[in-house]
This record gives sequence, structure tokens and C-alpha cells, in this order.
Amino acid sequence: MSVLCQRVLLLASVASAAQLPRLHPTAASSLGEGTWWAKVGDHLVHAPATDSGLSSNVGDYYYAYGSHGALTDELHEKRVGGAGRLHIFHLPEGKDSLATQLPKVAGRRDSVSALVQLNHQDVLSDARLFPAYDVPKDYSSGLSSAGERVEKQAVDSITPSSAMRQLKELVALGDGSTQTRSYSNPTASANSVSFLEKKFKEMGYSVCKQQFGEQTSVVASLQGSDAGAGSVTLGGHYDSRPFEGLAPGAVDNGSGAAAVLTIAKALADAKVKPQKSIFFAAFAAEEPGLLGSEEYANRLMKSSAGTSFAEAGSNFSQQLFTRLCGEEPASSFLEANTRGKGSRNKAKHQALVMDEIAWRSTNIKASTGPVVNLESYDWAKDVLDHLAGASQAHNGKSLKVTHSNNPFGSDHISFLQKGIHSVLSIHGDDEGYPHYHQSADNLDQVDPSLYAMITKMNAGALLRLAGIDA
Repeated sequence: MSVLCQRVLLLASVASAAQLPRLHPTAASSLGEGTWWAKVGDHLVHAPATDSGLSSNVGDYYYAYGSHGALTDELHEKRVGGAGRLHIFHLPEGKDSLATQLPKVAGRRDSVSALVQLNHQDVLSDARLFPAYDVPKDYSSGLSSAGERVEKQAVDSITPSSAMRQLKELVALGDGSTQTRSYSNPTASANSVSFLEKKFKEMGYSVCKQQFGEQTSVVASLQGSDAGAGSVTLGGHYDSRPFEGLAPGAVDNGSGAAAVLTIAKALADAKVKPQKSIFFAAFAAEEPGLLGSEEYANRLMKSSAGTSFAEAGSNFSQQLFTRLCGEEPASSFLEANTRGKGSRNKAKHQALVMDEIAWRSTNIKASTGPVVNLESYDWAKDVLDHLAGASQAHNGKSLKVTHSNNPFGSDHISFLQKGIHSVLSIHGDDEGYPHYHQSADNLDQVDPSLYAMITKMNAGALLRLAGIDA
């Protein structure tokens, strides 16, 4: 039998596979006592009939988020329910029974989140609009009154026009004949690196190039006053798609990379003196599989005997900066200071990642307003709280802040997999963006107001995470 015939038969079997029964949410009371159910988007799924071929045990079902196109054939075969970008799989032998690995280290629409076991009465979003993330009642910025004034000065300097100015310059780059930042175009990549390096240096930052293979990320450094306090990274990838031809990548991810520049300039103009060292990172090669951020995070965490933060003293920032960009990165400050303290680095390093932060979805009700989704595990609560708190301070109720605890498909994954607290900012309903990885991903798709608000939120959160000497 030909491969094509096998594929056709597989798809046919998938189409006819048993599915979990569905109900309208108002009909939950009609279910028998002891019957499990879960809300999935705008409907309920519940325990199937005994003759359905599916298990009646809710613990035999798992869910994950990701594009339909990212699902493997095996996942398609085992999918028995879902809504939008949410998928429910029938795995009676457990999530480790899958013969094929989950596509996790890849771009946004080529990967899925980790599998989570379904529970009775779970309420799951369809990924168009996640639940709101409220600022905790006991939340504090952690800044002094003088520090808050410095934060306000820096963040207030970020406007739609200033954010768009940086974005227009970045999007205009190319190889001399084609507008592109494709990682597979050496000339375009080199021009992008030169542009980013020049921009950071004009702002007065120390700059280095982190090279790996034929790719180059650009990293700028602002040294903090407290060597033992740790450090914070603000990052976004600068490469774009399609890999060939016109690839302006205005939303994905010119918006994130240019926002890094906009925030860096705001801090430089305000002459911010942080307590923690800050690194501004323009990651290379996210599109082929998070390569730039993975290299960056690996260098942060590379295991060795190493020098600790305390031993590094006032030279901490420069030493870590050198190790981030050296040809042979040596011991890691982070690893040396987190041994024996669990797998999650709660204090020494935190990261803010911005990817696709400029398109306002027409699929979300106008009355809801512009939306940003904060995507990370709940255990990164410190970073989540500062993002939500900063948005409340600088955007008020003009920006709806939501949260997903099922991260996947962008540079925050490179940090989270190593236990580093990291949060992705991404505009709401990112799956609905119609020009993803297309030549039409141009400046016309950018909503300047939404773009500026998300940039301001990240600028405020960065300063709150880093602390300010004032």
C-alpha cells in the first residue's frame, strides 16, 4: 500500500473516531449523579456511553493547547474533543504511552503545550480569550516613591508614535533587494545584526553578539548596583518568515524585537539605575525552533563549578555578559546559586519575552477592548504579578490582561524548561491572525495603541523586577 493511501486511511479513521458527547452548559444538571463533565469553550463534554469505545474515567483524558496543524498523526487519532486551539486526547494508558514525542520546541503554530490530565468540572478556554489575570490585592511594585517616579518618567516616554518609529526602521531591513529578516538569508541576517548593534550602542549600552553556528543574537547590558540581587532579561526574536521572498514580519516578530529597542531607549533616556542587571536580547532564529533563546538560556544555566553572584561582586554584570557572548561560555552564575534549592529559579534570573504584540483581533468583541495574554506557568507568579500591576498602573482599564497556564511555541519556553521564571506577552487570539508567516505581515496590520500599551506594560514590569536606585 502506498504512503498516500495509508495517509488517506488514517485520516478517514480519525474523522470517524469516537468523540466525547457534548452538551450546552445549561444542561449540566441533566447529567446523572457521579457523571463527570468539563466546560470546553462554549460547551460541556462529559463521560461517554459504555458502548462508545471510550473510557468512562475522567483521568484517562488529557488536554493541550496548540494549532491543529501542529498535532502529530497520533495526536489527531487520539483527539476526542476540544474547541479552537484546545484539544482533548483519550490516553487510557497515560500520557507517556504516546509513541511520538509532543512537538514542543518549535514556533507558535508548530508546537503544543504539555499534556495536562483532565479533571471533573474543569473550565477550559478555547484559547481565543483566556480568563482575566487580576492584580492581587496585596500586590506592591516593590519600588520606593522615588523609584516609582523614575518608572513613570520612563514609561510615559513610550507612545504609539515612538513605538512605531522603532518598528518601521526594523521592518524596513532586508538584503538590499528584498524586505526580509529570514534566518536563512545570510545578508538580511547580517544587516539585522548590524542595525540592532548600532541602535543599542547609540543608546549607550554595552553590546555583544552571541554567535552559534551561522546565527547571531544581539545582547545589550545595563549593570545593576546589587551583584547579589540577580538579573532580568527582556527579549524578543528579530527573525521573520516566509523564509524566502518578501518577509517584513511586522507583527511576527518585528513588534517584539522593536519593543525591546523602544524600552531600552526609554530606560537610557530616563538614566535608570537598576539594582539588578538588565539584559536586552534580540534573539536570532526563533522561527526554525527557538534556537536563539535556547542558546541564550543554555549559556545562563550551563553547569560547572562556577563563580557565584556573591564572589563576582561588582563585576557580576560584566562577567556574566562575557559568558553570555564568549565563544566558550564557562560556568554559570545561575546554576551555582540554585543548586539544592529546587528546579525552579525563584530569584536569580527572570525573563520577559514579547512575541506578536501588535495585532488587535476582530474575533474578540469590541466591547472587550484590546487584549494581551500573559502566557506562563502559574509558578512564575512574581513575573505575572508585575506585568499585570504595571499594566494597571500605566494602562488602567484600557488593556484587558488575560492569562494562560499552558505555555508553548515561543522563546519563553527556553527559559521555563530550565526553571527560570519567564512570561510571554502576546496579543489576544493570536491564532486568529490571518497573515501569520506571510508576506502580508506588514505595518498595516499593526494597531499602534495596543502595541504601545503592551510595550509600556513590559517596560514597567522590567523596572519593577529589576528595582531602581533613586
